[in-house]
Amino acid sequence: MKREQAKGISERALTFLAARPPDLQRFLTASGLDGNELLERSEDGVVLAAALSFIAADETLAKEFSEDLRLKAGALVAACALLDPHGSSAW
Repeated sequence: MKREQAKGISERALTFLAARPPDLQRFLTASGLDGNELLERSEDGVVLAAALSFIAADETLAKEFSEDLRLKAGALVAACALLDPHGSSAW
């Protein structure tokens, strides 16, 4: 997987969360961001990587996200590893 593909997946992660208000609120709480900050930083690589990691950490969300995007097995984890290889964006 190339970095641009991983970035595209992470951008879709925010869209996915936005369509699921309870999960979006959990992400906001975990990240310490509020809605306005999220909007302002929606293209920030750290925020995108954090959103993707948030989804990957929840088995149910990861499965639904992967199915929605029709990701191949392992693609979500590969995208996380490319965007945040040391897990440094964990909130």
